[in-house]
Amino acid sequence: MFFIPAIMSKEKIIELEEKIAYLQHMLEDLNMVIFRQNNVIDKLGKRVKELNEKIVNSNNTQNNQDLMNDCKPPHY
Repeated sequence: MFFIPAIMSKEKIIELEEKIAYLQHMLEDLNMVIFRQNNVIDKLGKRVKELNEKIVNSNNTQNNQDLMNDCKPPHY
């Protein structure tokens, strides 16, 4: 609980209210930045997962093609 002295001037109270309003506005701005960054991070994470899957699938396809190329047809 805060103790507010009876002697506090009206100007000081107004100054404190202005500082609080500024800090609240800044906090809202920072929260919005964090929200947007989280969305970007989620999208990038999904993209990395997709690319990893493509790489794995590409490697599997390449391995299968290598095996097929190594096998000689029955007429040899």
